[in-house]
Amino acid sequence: MGTPALRPTFDTTDTWVCACRNIRRQAFIDILKQQQLTTIEAVRQATAINTACGLCYETVQAQPDELNSRCDQ
Repeated sequence: MGTPALRPTFDTTDTWVCACRNIRRQAFIDILKQQQLTTIEAVRQATAINTACGLCYETVQAQPDELNSRCDQ
């Protein structure tokens, strides 16, 4: 099973999540929802995000947590 292609977007209002992997926030949210990724480990395995320099750890961790908290309400 290969890493799914995360399409980079060119919307200037869309912020970077992981510059090493060229992934922007909206593409990241889309893949989280499509694949129902709920942990940072699952995110890393499915996308390879946060497996290079590590600077995006907090951002990558926060997004699944935020989506999970919305589902719990």
